[in-house]
Amino acid sequence: MNTLTSTEAAQVNGMCPVASAVTLGGRLMAIEGAQRCGVDYFVDANRTVDTGDGLSWATAFQKLATALAASHANIALTANRNWAGRNRIFLKADSTTEDLVLLADKTDVIGVGSKDSYSMPCIIGNHVPVHTEPYCMGTRFFNVQFRGAVADGGIIWTLASTVSGIQFHGCHFNGWSTIPATIGLKATASPRLEVHNCKFNGAFSTAAIHLLTGEANGTLIKDNLINSAGIGIDVDSGFTCANEQAFVIGNRIKATGLVIDDDSDTMVYMDNVCISGGAFGDTSHDIPATLSVNNVVTGSDKTGLVPSTDQEY
Repeated sequence: MNTLTSTEAAQVNGMCPVASAVTLGGRLMAIEGAQRCGVDYFVDANRTVDTGDGLSWATAFQKLATALAASHANIALTANRNWAGRNRIFLKADSTTEDLVLLADKTDVIGVGSKDSYSMPCIIGNHVPVHTEPYCMGTRFFNVQFRGAVADGGIIWTLASTVSGIQFHGCHFNGWSTIPATIGLKATASPRLEVHNCKFNGAFSTAAIHLLTGEANGTLIKDNLINSAGIGIDVDSGFTCANEQAFVIGNRIKATGLVIDDDSDTMVYMDNVCISGGAFGDTSHDIPATLSVNNVVTGSDKTGLVPSTDQEY
């Protein structure tokens, strides 16, 4: 789960296209191989002060929020047409506690630290970015673990319509806290949200991923490992994607409740493999038959294909 796919390598190359492609392998190796076309910022969460300029490890910021603010301001500069580039933030930490309330336009946050046996830094907190116009676009996270606040778990990430194009690649949504998290990722009308190759692990009592009412064109949930004590992926009836189809593709989902509960009948489901604690049927899944192909669901009594065929799988 923590190696760079060919698609992600192309996205890293997209920071500034060059003639030669990034060499696939370890996620950090590939990211370091990409060419820079913006400003690199550095965060060392174990520093004791947050007064550096963030432009080197020697002068690194202590807080990710400080680096996000610096990158967001830099992208807004017109002198060098910065708005067309991408900045990078390298985050080194074992674990750090922050509640992120602002993100950064066109910025990649790249985890390069490690937390115990996890090969990525951990951010403990509940993140609710709220931007006013101009809204925030295009923050991407690579190789970062997110864990809910120790005291109350809660919702780890809450995204609204004021942020768009937010992506998570090779990240870990860890729901285990003193009080487990209720939801890993909750999004309301946040278009072009993409979640690739991530793990959702923990006793999410509501859902690992919850997509609420509103226009969310281009949503893509692909190749994730999802474990939930509630619902795996929950989609409200008011979710829409009329102008850019939303997809759920190639995920592996284990849920105590429904593996997928889509009340909107708007998303496309392809090649998902799922295990539910409920009996096969209404208590194991709610996947629109006319928008799905080649999904396998194992319930407490049998395994079947969705959409169904004349024979059991």
